[in-house]
Amino acid sequence: GKTFLTPLPDTGDANRIKAPTGKWKDGLFNCFSLGVCHPSLCCAFFCTRIAMAQIMTRMSLTWLGEPGQKVATQNTFKVVVLLVVAYMIYSTSLEVASMDYGPGNTPILILVLKSVGSFLFTVWSLYSLCRTRQSVRRQYSIPEEHCHGCEDLCCSFFCTCCTVAQMARHTGEYETYPGVCCSTTGHPPRTPLTV
Repeated sequence: GKTFLTPLPDTGDANRIKAPTGKWKDGLFNCFSLGVCHPSLCCAFFCTRIAMAQIMTRMSLTWLGEPGQKVATQNTFKVVVLLVVAYMIYSTSLEVASMDYGPGNTPILILVLKSVGSFLFTVWSLYSLCRTRQSVRRQYSIPEEHCHGCEDLCCSFFCTCCTVAQMARHTGEYETYPGVCCSTTGHPPRTPLTV
């Protein structure tokens, strides 16, 4: 069968994040609305994939940014961190391996491995961010405003950090709960999730 998402009705539950439906909480370029040194902003700019993993965890999404069963989403943060660390180790080891060679005589195998690894990581990053943004928009009934049909892709490709920061502000209630860089959700433990 098909899966569809619908916004939850307002039940007056105090343990639920209160994000607006039908529109974004604020604009794509309102990155500094919570302050220049806010943890969500710093994480979005310096550890973009980790901030994306925090949003995925809040929204109960898989590592591909798609809604899933609890068993498929409970380790999303760990999977994304593992992917980022594995790619960093992979690319660093290839850089170290190519240090013995000059710019013109690096073995073709090292160049191919660098290109393939970079391409695959970029495709995963773009796809998962695009799907995460789609899932956030679907959950909160937010229509596309620009680039109809490809707004999520355009934002994910051209404004990655701002897109992640906007989703973090929308899915996290930073006005009530503090932001934390080093957590699976971007909030302290026992903070209510979005769903």
